[in-house]
Order: sequence, then C-alpha cells, then structure tokens
Amino acid sequence: MTEINPQKEINALPAALSQRLSPNQWWQPTVALHALWNRGLPPNVTIRQQLLWPLLLLPVVFLNQIVTPHPIWIVLLVALLGLYGIAIAWVRAQAGHIQVERQRIGTILVAGDQLEEIFVLSNRSALPVLWAEVRDGSTLPGYHAGQVVGCGSNTSYRWNNKFTCRQRGLYQLGPHQLHLADPLGFFSLTIDFPQAETIVIYPRVLQLPTVVLPQGSQNSTAQRRRPLYGTQPAATVRAYQPTDSLRHVHWPITAHRGALMVRELESEPSGTVWILLDVDQAMRRGEGEHDTLEYGIVVAASLTAALLQDEERRAVGLYTISAVRGSVEHRVVTIAPQSGKAQLWTILAGLAPVQATDISLAEALHSVRTSIGKRSTIVVVTTAPQQEVPAWLAPLVHLQSSGINSSVILVTDGGVEPHEAPLRTLLAGYGIDVQQLSSHAQLPPALTFRRTRRVIRSTPTGGAI
Repeated sequence: MTEINPQKEINALPAALSQRLSPNQWWQPTVALHALWNRGLPPNVTIRQQLLWPLLLLPVVFLNQIVTPHPIWIVLLVALLGLYGIAIAWVRAQAGHIQVERQRIGTILVAGDQLEEIFVLSNRSALPVLWAEVRDGSTLPGYHAGQVVGCGSNTSYRWNNKFTCRQRGLYQLGPHQLHLADPLGFFSLTIDFPQAETIVIYPRVLQLPTVVLPQGSQNSTAQRRRPLYGTQPAATVRAYQPTDSLRHVHWPITAHRGALMVRELESEPSGTVWILLDVDQAMRRGEGEHDTLEYGIVVAASLTAALLQDEERRAVGLYTISAVRGSVEHRVVTIAPQSGKAQLWTILAGLAPVQATDISLAEALHSVRTSIGKRSTIVVVTTAPQQEVPAWLAPLVHLQSSGINSSVILVTDGGVEPHEAPLRTLLAGYGIDVQQLSSHAQLPPALTFRRTRRVIRSTPTGGAI
C-alpha cells in the first residue's frame, strides 16, 4: 500500500499548475493554425497570420448565439469565416505561382563601374499581385535593390536597377525575398529565393608615372639573346655550380685559385618582380578616395598592369598580409610571378578582398624571404612613414644585401612629409630607389585593360551589327 503525504502533494501543486499553464501551451493553437496555413506548401514559402483579433470574436459570437439567439450573430459568424476563407485561399493560390528572377548585366566590374541588374516578377496565378515588396540581402555597401511593385494575373513585370560601385572587394548579390499579402491584410505571404551570386569588384587601374626598377637578373628573352653578344663583361666571380655553363668559366682566376670559378655577368632589368603591399592599419592616413591604404592598392594594381604590358615581358607576383573580414585572424596572399595579361586579372582578384591588418611592414618583410628567390626584384608599396628611420628599413636592407633588389613607392596623403628627404637619402645610400605618389594625384585610368562585351544587334533589314 502506497503512503500518501498531504504536505508533499500541497508543495507539488504550484509546480503542476505552472506546468499546466506554461506559455508554450498557450501558443499551441497558434502553432497548429500556422502549420495548417502552410500545409503542402514548398519549404521556401511561408504564410503568416497578420490579424488575429477577428478570430477571437468567433467564440464571443458563438456564445451570444447560444445565450441570446439572433440572426445578426449568424451573419457575423458567416462573415468572419468567409473573409478568413477568402484571404487564406487568395494567398495559397499565389503561393506556388510567383517567381522573382534577377540577372546581372556584364561580367567584369572595376571600382567606379556601374552595376546593372534586371529583375523580373512573374505571376502565373489567376489572381493579380496588388502589391509586392522585394527585399534584398546583398552585401554590397550602399546597394539597395528592394522595391515595391505590382503585377496582373498571368503576366510579368520587369525593371532595372543600377548602382555605381565605389568600393573594391568581394561581395554577394542576393538572396532576395518577396513579401505580399491578401487584399484584406489578414495573411502575409513570404517567398524566399536563396540563390546568391558572388561578385568581385576589382581595384582601379591607373596610368602611373614611370617607375624606375632596380637592376637585377636578366629575363628569359635577354638570356636567349646573350650568346649573340659574345663574351660579356664580368662584374664578379664566384665558385662554379653544377648548373653553370662552362663558357662562363673564368680560366685565369681558375688557374690561380686551383678551383673552377665562373663570371657573374652584369645585371640587367629584373625579369621577376614581386610587389609587396603594406596594409598596416597603423600607417593608414586620409579618408575616402584619398585613403593611403586604398590608394596603395590602386598603385599595386596599376604597377602590375604597367609591368605586364612592358616589352620585356616581366613575370610579376604579389605578396601581402590581409585581415579576414569579421575575424581577428589574418591571411597571407601570395601570387606566384607569371607573365601575360591573364596574370593581371589574377592579381586584381587577389587585391580585391584585401583588408587592413595589424601586421607591420617589418614583419611582412621578414616573412616574405621564403617566397622570393635571389636575383629577383621586390617593389614595396607603403604609406610614407612619420619617422625618419622606420622599423622596416633594417629588414629591407637585409633583403637588398642578400641579393634581392629592392625599390620603394611611398604613398602620401598630400601633406608635407618632413622625414621624406632624409629617408630618401638614407635608402639611396643602400642602393634602394624611392619614389613618391600622392593619394590626391589625378591619374588617368588605364582603359586598355578593361574587358569589353560584344553585343549583337539586329537591323530593320534583317542584318546584324
């Protein structure tokens, strides 16, 4: 026989009452109605009840009809049920028959270009779309593709959306959402379109002033021509390596030292150029279009274009350390040197998502040693420092002394740099060329590097142009 404890039962009563009257159970009828409205619909379609209070009148009307019967209560009951029935039938009839498609015009976008999208609202139902709001989830800064439109039954509505892209980067167009309702506003219909497109907005390419590169090893074309020139003057001699040609052996010194010694030929313009871009947040100055970091990215892109179009067919590579958007981590962007115009778009794509980081130029110069081979050229693009002897001077001089020819492009914000002249003198003493570019300089765009799109149009006579 089970013993009953009255005190224990009394203490358990409030907990039982609170469990019976939990908020989740109060909303169970609403959840059941929501499941009823959306039964059999696609997963991207959702019907929500906007006005709930008219349904609360149904028990009142029904109770009044029982207590004090009158035809008015029957009329109200039928009217409420009829209006709700018409409203839910309206949105369900449109649920699976409305589509919104978007298409981007063009393929390549450079900062300053105009983005154009075509939207098409298709209504294949027998009911008109009185109003519909297109909500856009694109991440492109300043881009708002949302619009309120309407459409008749079994027709479509088409509109264009244009936007000038000011900021380079990696962005997403879409997803988008269509929001509409029945004429009475009892129910809302939401249709999600999860399709999204990733777009790359490349940095601008400008026509830079002539950039003087340091002297380095020969490119492949010059090496093929070298045998035609006969004996070349030797700058220095070094020990023979298994890969060296015997025609470069310096026989008098070999006989004197008793070991094979080969000539080091005179240096020529380097065939392999690395562009090291500094995106240290602490060095950043200026705002908007005159931001030295953003202008440095433009300089790196423009320098790549200038070197790749050069007659010497240099191989150009990129090295930079970028922050990761939405994270405290950073990533190393390394693009191996290649020649040809296709390399330009590869480097532009690498520059597009670059973000400012807390990695200094000195740290970047230390880490780049493993990527750059000897007899190469490195061009450092950085903001002009505010100190006479910057921290990156020592690692840059170390690269210069280890056989990596160096050059520096200083980006200024247009103001007077008191430490510029001493720094230029100091770098010149180590054989490092220095050039200065102002972020306020108005340089013409290099339109020759823009890809064009062929458009075929028909003439009234049936021809094509």
